Amino acid sequence: MEQTADTPHVTIKRKDRTMVFAPTETDKIRTVASGRVSWDRRTNRWKAVGELEELADLLTQAGYKVNLVGPKA
Repeated sequence: MEQTADTPHVTIKRKDRTMVFAPTETDKIRTVASGRVSWDRRTNRWKAVGELEELADLLTQAGYKVNLVGPKA
């Protein structure tokens, strides 16, 4: 998997909706996603809320490379 420095990446794990991205992108992702991400205090991770495909489309339109990991539920 090739990653370029100029394109920010977001990985979303389908099973538990965990999101992984650069810490510097937090504010921009929260603005773009508008309520579709939340901080889970129990696991100390960002979680996707709602439909994953819609969130992936929003992030892609904002210029992110989105990787959905795991089998479709």
